[in-house]
Amino acid sequence: MTPASPASPPKILIVDDHPATRRLLEEVLGRDYAVVLARTGEEALSRLKACPDIDLVLLDVVMPGINGYQVCQAIRQDAATRDLPVVFLTVLDEAHDEARGFEAGVTDYIVKPISRLRLLARVRNQLAVRQKQRELEVRNRELMQALEQIKTLHGILPICSFCKQIRNDQGAWQLLEEYIQSHSDTQFSHSVCPQCAKEHYPELF
Repeated sequence: MTPASPASPPKILIVDDHPATRRLLEEVLGRDYAVVLARTGEEALSRLKACPDIDLVLLDVVMPGINGYQVCQAIRQDAATRDLPVVFLTVLDEAHDEARGFEAGVTDYIVKPISRLRLLARVRNQLAVRQKQRELEVRNRELMQALEQIKTLHGILPICSFCKQIRNDQGAWQLLEEYIQSHSDTQFSHSVCPQCAKEHYPELF
């Protein structure tokens, strides 16, 4: 999913076929979050495609058409939404219902009737986990980029036998230190090794 900009509040998709529940959730969450509403599972999936910056889904289980389990499975099967946190809103609290939900890929449960305090706490927790997940994704991308740079530097490079310049990816010849600096974060400081010091500055020895 595309992250929301830092200036915008997290965006929550509320999916429930009962108008009273939608109104309650919108009233409680709309003060701190951007709320998107859907009445059916089909409408929810359509909203997700139209709003790629949604951060969390609150999903009713029992709905006309495709139910919450099916919606959750569809979310997990789509590469664009598979990491999106999904919290079920349900009156079902039997153990087999919970097991079926986790099998479908649900992240958490909120049992109806909905407690405002519990709702806000669960939402905050899930959004915090999602933010940490995104930070890890960014760090992983940076790590992969660094590894690619290392692979580039460890490949076979044409180097002049006399002046030691390297032929770069564009076919031009450049100094070794310039090439390494352009492919990594390495910075060079120049010095003189003992052997060269004796050769070029014999008066010092």
